[in-house]
Amino acid sequence: MAKKKSSLFDSVRKNLIKKNDDIVLDLTEPKIWADSGNYVLNHILSGSFSKGYPAGRMVQLFGASGSGKSFLTARAIAKAQEAGYMVAVLDSEQAISQDYLLKCGVDIDPSMLMTIQVQTVEQTQDAMIEVLDGVRAEQKALGNNSELKLMIIVDSIGALNSTKALDDAERNHHASDMGTKAKALTKMINIVTQKIGITESICILTNHSALEVGVMFPQELPKGGKIMEYAPSISLRIGKGKIKPADLVELEYLYGGEIPKHLGALGIVSRIELYKSRFTRPFRKVQLMIPYDFGLPEYAGLFDYLKDNGIIIEGGRKGYYNCTEVTFEKDFSRKDFIKGGWADIIMKHLLAEEAKGHIYDFIMKSAEDIEREKSSKDDMIVEEFDDSNED
Repeated sequence: MAKKKSSLFDSVRKNLIKKNDDIVLDLTEPKIWADSGNYVLNHILSGSFSKGYPAGRMVQLFGASGSGKSFLTARAIAKAQEAGYMVAVLDSEQAISQDYLLKCGVDIDPSMLMTIQVQTVEQTQDAMIEVLDGVRAEQKALGNNSELKLMIIVDSIGALNSTKALDDAERNHHASDMGTKAKALTKMINIVTQKIGITESICILTNHSALEVGVMFPQELPKGGKIMEYAPSISLRIGKGKIKPADLVELEYLYGGEIPKHLGALGIVSRIELYKSRFTRPFRKVQLMIPYDFGLPEYAGLFDYLKDNGIIIEGGRKGYYNCTEVTFEKDFSRKDFIKGGWADIIMKHLLAEEAKGHIYDFIMKSAEDIEREKSSKDDMIVEEFDDSNED
């Protein structure tokens, strides 16, 4: 006998909406994902090559200085603007370069990009509330969230002070912070999280990292207290690597075949690990080459990512490759992967398969992980790999 359904929740929902039309009811998943500008980074963030940063959620990029966090956000801004997003950047490091933003394709018109210089957590909180409340009011007037879309970036959480710490410094009072910044951050995150969700805004926070103390195998963790581990829906831990001679092959095809002769400093290598995710498997790792001349390219890291996960396989002769998803009559070399159009054909196929509902749920292993497994004993428990102090 079928159980009779109650209409209680229907009437409760109506009453709650009458009291507060901004209340969020029932389970919701992100309806919109903003392209990160790179296929591998998209897959690390969301488990899909076509989706990047989720709307209505917080994403944290934390790691060492010079590891590429600002490069990733610059690319995110450019792609968001292409999709019709207005972008607000709260800058606490005085580090935003107009020239670099232009190189990355960012529209710096004040109607599309607003930058706000902030010093304290409290200033950042006030600015975020002002922007998010303004967006919400205009969305209500338009009657549709999708007609006004916002990306808000804080670069960075790590450089912010608390108001108390700033006041103490101005009075030449050098007492320790006593946790006032962590308390202020907790308050700010708790207040703005719901507003980000209601407006379906994309929020990216960059943050510094600090080495864990008091443990045998320390990891790099985000600064700012426990709230910075708990609140973001996605956290990427980012380290930096050095460009090695072998990397020049990838740089050559990212530059379209030849590295310009006048270049001295070519770029950086960002070592990215999915530290936390509410959408896909965590702990995936990848290395992305980011040229200084134009920022993060869409194909950076793709060859190695597909090869490590069995999509690209060894071909009939040494140094040549083929694909398990699209069988080519002719093998291709790594150098020709992008220039020869192989990357385009493979990605077109993978995106088409995802559109049909196929999920490429890779269990990512780095070369270091594989070597470590080979050298470990049969039933030995091995500690979690941490490459934060290398290079």
